[in-house]
Amino acid sequence: MTNQAAADLIARSNRLGADPRNTNYAGGNTSAKGTGTDPVTGEPVELLWVKGSGGDLGTLTEAGLAVLRLDRLRDLVKVYPGVEREDEMVAAFDHCLFGLGGAAPSIDTAMHGLVDAAHVDHLHPDSGIAIATAAAGEELTKKIFGDRVVWVPWRRPGFQLGLDIAEIKARNPRAVGCILGGHGITAWGETSEESERNSLWIIDTATAYLAEHGRPEPFGAVVPGYEPLPEAERRA
Repeated sequence: MTNQAAADLIARSNRLGADPRNTNYAGGNTSAKGTGTDPVTGEPVELLWVKGSGGDLGTLTEAGLAVLRLDRLRDLVKVYPGVEREDEMVAAFDHCLFGLGGAAPSIDTAMHGLVDAAHVDHLHPDSGIAIATAAAGEELTKKIFGDRVVWVPWRRPGFQLGLDIAEIKARNPRAVGCILGGHGITAWGETSEESERNSLWIIDTATAYLAEHGRPEPFGAVVPGYEPLPEAERRA
């Protein structure tokens, strides 16, 4: 690993992914923007390193990163045909790869490339999902986080969601992240440390609120006949 931004990204990803409170196995994705060298021209080029499709944060290595040219990725905004045809944009990522590009870019790549921050974390923590899926999720987000975290109405992952989050960050300069309705959380920072710190602050703040205001059995008591299987049977 020769690029420091990518090395910092892998270290941060491994720390976040090692704790199941932060995200589920193979869930979420992280990214870093930095400068590389174009081997053809010898000139500096802006790059995006982002966890590839299907990888796991806790065990992420350099081989699991997709590497894209940031200028080409951002130029896709000019040819974006609209939400009705946004599935076409995943294939368009292949035309933005730097060299062989590493791992296959995931559907969340636009979120990372379009948000104006050097480092972005998209995670699926239980505490964040509890807020994201609550009937009053938007109101709870404002109550719990104030203007530091912004609510994003549910939208399926894709290019339009990346545009939505980029606009929200631009309009809310004090925000360090957002709650994605029905989905999870996204946080950002200008350094890898800041992004990780903001991610953990959102998770810990949501956890503390749930501990104080939640119910021990939010879904009710276990229904007779639907108890968990004994451990040996579960493992089998």
